[in-house]
Amino acid sequence: GLGIPAEPLFRSRDPYGFLLRKRKMMSKDLMIIFAVAAGLMIMQSVGGIMQIRGYKQSIQRMHELGSVGMGQRRGRFFNGNVVVLAADKNHMITGCETLDGKTILARFRPVTELLGKPLIGVSIDTYLQEFRAMPEKEQKRYRGYIAAMEALEMRFEREQNSSEEQNDIDQSSNVGE
Repeated sequence: GLGIPAEPLFRSRDPYGFLLRKRKMMSKDLMIIFAVAAGLMIMQSVGGIMQIRGYKQSIQRMHELGSVGMGQRRGRFFNGNVVVLAADKNHMITGCETLDGKTILARFRPVTELLGKPLIGVSIDTYLQEFRAMPEKEQKRYRGYIAAMEALEMRFEREQNSSEEQNDIDQSSNVGE
């Protein structure tokens, strides 16, 4: 009659809608994967912010005890640490805290002993001599402490040199009087 074919022009390869259902399931699975990934990223960000806040608080606490030196030991994957060390003008250690942990939940904790000896009240020069006498492989374990103590050592040397220069300037200005 009217020129309308009795069969459709194209035949569906999926007569029961299997592929359509599979596509909907896959999109649901992808949404779950993306939601989990987004949740993990948010948790990582919050943990990072909390660690930064803890770092600032640790520096403030140590600064109240004297000059501050900081060091870090980077691990291959997880086993790194951050050291915040305080010393007075006589190079005596007055406080130390480390951030040592494998997760974002790690917090700064006070350290009272190092190398089996009390840390507080000992000169940074004494510890630096011990560290420098160690084999290089052993030094790697204490790289954060060494870096913090060397930072303090450099700071004290700079302060001493600037005070000596000031004394030289004061003496040279007194000579002409």
